[in-house]
Amino acid sequence: MDDPLNIPPGPYEGPLEEPRESATESAPGHGVEPSLQSSVGLVSSVVPEWTAQRPGPSGVEEASRRRNLRHNLLLLLSLTLAAFVLAAWILVRLDSPFGIFSTSPQEIVRAQLLALDRGQLRPAYDMFSARYRKQVSFDVWHELIVTHWRMFHGKVLRTGVLAQTGPGATLEIHLRGADEREYRARFKLIRLAGRWWIDDVHWAEEASDQNTLRT
Repeated sequence: MDDPLNIPPGPYEGPLEEPRESATESAPGHGVEPSLQSSVGLVSSVVPEWTAQRPGPSGVEEASRRRNLRHNLLLLLSLTLAAFVLAAWILVRLDSPFGIFSTSPQEIVRAQLLALDRGQLRPAYDMFSARYRKQVSFDVWHELIVTHWRMFHGKVLRTGVLAQTGPGATLEIHLRGADEREYRARFKLIRLAGRWWIDDVHWAEEASDQNTLRT
């Protein structure tokens, strides 16, 4: 009977050996190097991109130049608008035939003469006082102006001295008409509701005071 304690070793039995690590795993630093290389590669790929997005000196100069250009355009637009408003105000106040902004007897007289010379009869008629317009209708006044149009298309030669008493004033204007004759217009004005109105006017030829025309 075989001795159970004297069993020959089988083909797979033998001294146990610890598994050896591969050369790659056992080499110092080989287990960390791939991760480090990938991290370095990632950083290397990100840094150039981030650096390219940063505005360099040329980008800063370009942004500053655009801001200056925008500022200059806004300034130019503001100055142009201010000049336009000022010019419009001057034209309306001094050259407008409506006489709305006339603050003196001379201005309202000049405004009516300018309106007559331009053929703007309705605005010229509206410069008369309510009393005058009640006495002389626009149709009657319009016919009178059309009949003697050469007299009212004239050039101012000189202006007389303004005579003012209280709310009333008188002013004489000397003109040369389209017929080359010289005329004198005597305006009577009155100040009502904060502005001047033409309350009456007489036109006469300088050579003869008898040839008087009341408009």
